Amino acid sequence: MPDEKDDLNWLRQGSTSSADVVKSYDDWAATYNDDLATWDYQAPKRAADQLRATVALTATILDVGCGTGLTGTALRAAGFSGPIDGVDLSPASLEQAAKRGLYRDLTPVDLQKLPLAIADNTYDALICIGVLTYVPDSDAVLNEFARMVRPGGQIVVTQRDDLFDERSFAETVKALADSDVISEFNISDPQPYLPDNPDFGTDISVIYISMTAR
Repeated sequence: MPDEKDDLNWLRQGSTSSADVVKSYDDWAATYNDDLATWDYQAPKRAADQLRATVALTATILDVGCGTGLTGTALRAAGFSGPIDGVDLSPASLEQAAKRGLYRDLTPVDLQKLPLAIADNTYDALICIGVLTYVPDSDAVLNEFARMVRPGGQIVVTQRDDLFDERSFAETVKALADSDVISEFNISDPQPYLPDNPDFGTDISVIYISMTAR
């Protein structure tokens, strides 16, 4: 982990500087999986199980902000057998993800530089877990997600509950439905995020948002 091992102030603040984020996660990549397991991070599993309820197990999936591959691992554990592609800002994290042998393709991207070099309607589903903390323009990135997913395809993302309110995330999702970018959506109640981490504990929760691309 960057800097002091017990200091998550940088993570709690959720910097939206791409340079800061890539440095922090490159520095953290080697111990990231172990640290998140210690803090009982369940978001990848819960999101994968949620996606499984609405998407064929043979679906082609884009894991946005795949990091070291925790969500890809959760997707495989949930029974998904189709191709999974991953994109992430941190090259060191992508190196760790590649070692898992789960992904068809892994590509470095910056979600603050849109559009991505991915064609329209490429994926059956898209999953983005623990990433949108660092992306301030929720409208732009959610529109981009919907662009890359085929009509009727599923999108599952998470957002911290504090930033969900601060960035008017619910209103953004509703506006996407009103403008026919998505056909339906569901927003969960706040759920545990990093329950065994002393800096987060019960202070910060996570909200799961599922959307159907139109």
